[in-house]
Amino acid sequence: MLAVILVGTLLLALALSSASHRRGRRLLHWGLNGLALLLAVLPLGLTLWVGYRHFLLGRSWGSVPLSLGLLLGVGVVCAGASLLLLVAGEWVSGFGTAGQGQRRRAEIREKVEGGRLDLACHVVATDPDATPEDMRRCRTRIESLTDPKARWAAFQLFLERHFELKTWHPQEVGLSRYWDLNEGLVVVRHDQEWFLRTFYETWLAQPEAFQSLEDLERLQACLRRTTRSFGWTLAALEGLRTQILPELLQRLETRPGRSRPDKEALRDASRKRIATLLETPEAGGGPPVPSLPDAPAPDAIGVARMGDDDTLHLWMRATATHGQFGDVYFCFARELAEYNGWMTVLGPMRRGQVRGVPPFKLP
Repeated sequence: MLAVILVGTLLLALALSSASHRRGRRLLHWGLNGLALLLAVLPLGLTLWVGYRHFLLGRSWGSVPLSLGLLLGVGVVCAGASLLLLVAGEWVSGFGTAGQGQRRRAEIREKVEGGRLDLACHVVATDPDATPEDMRRCRTRIESLTDPKARWAAFQLFLERHFELKTWHPQEVGLSRYWDLNEGLVVVRHDQEWFLRTFYETWLAQPEAFQSLEDLERLQACLRRTTRSFGWTLAALEGLRTQILPELLQRLETRPGRSRPDKEALRDASRKRIATLLETPEAGGGPPVPSLPDAPAPDAIGVARMGDDDTLHLWMRATATHGQFGDVYFCFARELAEYNGWMTVLGPMRRGQVRGVPPFKLP
């Protein structure tokens, strides 16, 4: 039974690994996974052979070369070795995929700097180290497109599967040491006021905007990530609130004849999100940035304050090197794992204490 469980578990792990690395798996990764599978099958094969010798051929346990204890030991050793090989394979594939991604980004950046302005927005959408200059080139590219459909096609680079706004993990832009799947920051880290306004403005300019079920689902997903919690600055949301949201709300109120119930449900959900943005665009941005007792260090990436309830508040820049304190806000309760990680960076803090957040090297 243990041998069967081992094989089943390994096959499941290999299936998940194959789904994760279907485009970037390397030959060495295949070899390590194959060896892991061979080791996982070995205890099952030995068990079947011993069982066949004992139960079908009538051999006593003494005449069977492999005892039950040895079978159990082989199973444990093979399970451990298979696990190590799986981990090694994932590391090899992850390292190779990261290297390929860096090389692709470097190639695109080189082409853009050589005059390929049509690739300018690829840099912003795929490189967490994109600079304000990269964003300026992207803006120039989009503003050069006079056709609304061409502009909208350019903005698709910033949508995941053409559905919702892409995000970086805070670690990728230098604002965290740890990987937390619950946190995400939109990939546009510079010139957000222009991007957010122009993105929705271009969407509104499409003749069939918000008519199909797919487009309404896309709108709902994008609005869900158009908040301070996803790293948009208050200035960007204020510009959206005053210039775009009223027109967007009016467009949603306009129904092309009878509408299906599922479409109406999405329209209602989007209207509620727009109403929230109109009333409280600052929601998710935390309290105002506290004053530091001393001038912050030039390389400080944020401001930290320990709350009266031992909650850690962090007001960070847009990236580790650009932006203002408070562009990004994090809040961690004492019982969260991220809390302890941040305290190793900040050191002991008493309640009410305010301190600058120093830059750190990523692990």
